Order: sequence, then structure tokens, then C-alpha cells
Amino acid sequence: MTAIEPVALALSLGVAALFLAAVVVLVWWIDRYDREPWPLLLSVFLWGMIAAPGLVLAAGGLIGGIGAWIGSGFLTAVVVAPLIEELAKGLGILLIVVFSQHFDNPTDGLVYGTSVGLGFAVTENLLYGLWTEPTLGQGQALSLVLGRTLFTAGVHALASSAVGAGLGFGRTSGRRLWAVGWALLGLVVAVALHGGWNAAVVNLPSEAGWVFPAMILGPLYLVFVLSFSLMLWGEHRILVRQLSEEVELGVLPEWAASVIPYYRRRIRSDWWVSRRERIVISRLLTRLAFRKHTLAARGDSANIEGLEVVRLRARIQDILRKPETDDVADDPGGKV
Repeated sequence: MTAIEPVALALSLGVAALFLAAVVVLVWWIDRYDREPWPLLLSVFLWGMIAAPGLVLAAGGLIGGIGAWIGSGFLTAVVVAPLIEELAKGLGILLIVVFSQHFDNPTDGLVYGTSVGLGFAVTENLLYGLWTEPTLGQGQALSLVLGRTLFTAGVHALASSAVGAGLGFGRTSGRRLWAVGWALLGLVVAVALHGGWNAAVVNLPSEAGWVFPAMILGPLYLVFVLSFSLMLWGEHRILVRQLSEEVELGVLPEWAASVIPYYRRRIRSDWWVSRRERIVISRLLTRLAFRKHTLAARGDSANIEGLEVVRLRARIQDILRKPETDDVADDPGGKV
């Protein structure tokens, strides 16, 4: 058996890592109404690459101990290990929920979940490549990296997205008990998906090749795409409803409700002269709509969302009264 060249292994792992990072960028770009800040998205990706695998490795003794206690390697692979991994990845998303005001809804959960899951897959690919490199032939090792990138990495992204979506639904639920319930439901779905994949791989016939994994993940990828599309449609409806209400209250001009909820219209140049200012105004109006939606779900104006709605209204009205001020240009992030 010919051992794989280290350069070839490094190159294949590097290409796989770039591919997974590109998928994260694509998902971020598709979230067209309220894209997450790059530093936060990168921090979650790095959490998946570094912190989550470190936590899983640190918990290796715990996983082994539980496996010895239940006396079943199969249950360890399909229940215990997926639970530990999803908790480790989900902790990175939870930190964003707790410490960032940018996490608004389930769509954000899908984006952050995809990022942390694919970041985890990058490191897992590296570890598998290093562990198997001395025992596999060149074609076998490259096939392993490619297969894990196309299939196993997708499982990590899908499972972590379920955790993120659960946290997102909990964020907008309005009640703490419901928030905990949504988070636990997302975790259960993630562990079931991850564990089901592990069970299928353990029992996968050697002659099945990539056909069987593709048959399993194909429908799951379709579910992800449909879920993402429905959540984006939900964001559109929130923008229409909340901004229309602001127009009726006399807070915003009529064009706000007819432009901002529609991606193609909001990127056109005819509703505001300066492109840079257009970006700021779009972000402020989008944030106002989502904060109002969260406020309505919680039914309590005496909280941080209520105060931010007041500040956002004042900030937006000030900008719209003075369309050519340097104040807008100096605030490209739309901070308040």
C-alpha cells in the first residue's frame, strides 16, 4: 500500500476547508434582509474549529466512561457522542444569543449553526486525515477527505442549524419557559439527526459507496433549503407588517414599507441618493422592524427592546429629515 504524500493530504484538506468556508459565506449572503456582522460569524466559525473540538476532546474520558457504563459502543456512537458534540457546538451559538443584540430570529440561528457546524467539520477532517494517513493509500485518503467534506460536514451543519433555529425560536417566543423548550427541542432534533447518521454509517455496506449517504442527505438538504426559504419569507412578512405600522403612525414615509421588505427594491438607487447612506438606512429600518416584532412577542415594552425601538425611531427620523448629513456617512454600521 502506498502512503499518501503529506503535501497531497495538506492540499486536499486545505481545499476542503476553503469549500466549507465558501458555503458559510453563501448562507450568509442568502440571508439578505438582516445579514449578521462578519466578526460574529467568524467568531462562531472559529469556535467550531477550535473551541468545540477542544471541549469534545476534553470530554473524551466522560464519553468513554458513559460508554463503558451502558456497555454499548453503538449507543455511545449514536447518542452520547452526538450529544456531547452538539452541546459543544451549540454553546458557541448560545454565547451569541446571550451577549449579542444581533441575534434576532430563527434565520440567524440557521446561519450561525451552519457556521459553527462547518467550522467543526474543518477540524474533524484534519484530525481524521492525520489519524488515517499512515494506513490508507493515496486514493483512499483523498476519497475519505472528499466524502467527509460532502457528507459528514453537511450533517454537522444541519444538526447545528437545528440547535440554532431552536435558540432563534426561543429568542422570539416571548416567554422564558418557551425559550428553554425551543432550545431543548432544537438539541433533540440535532442529536437525533447526528445520531441517525452515525447509525447509518456504522451499518453502511462497504459496497454502497456514496449512493446511500447521498440518498439520506439529499432530502435533508432539501429540508434545510425549504426551511431557510420559509424563514426568509417570514422575515419579509415581519418587515412588511412592522414598517407598514410605522407608516400608519406617521413615523416613516410611505416608501419605507414599499421598498425595505423587498430585496431588489432596497438595493436600487432611486429611493435614496447615496449608496452608503442607503445601506445605513436599510439596516436601521430592518432592525426597527425586528425589534418591534420581538417586543410584540414578549408583550412588555419595559425592556431593552422597547428602549431600542424608541432610540431607533428617533435616529431614523433624524436621518430622514437631514438626508445629506455627514452623520449618516460616519455611521456605516447603523449603530444606535
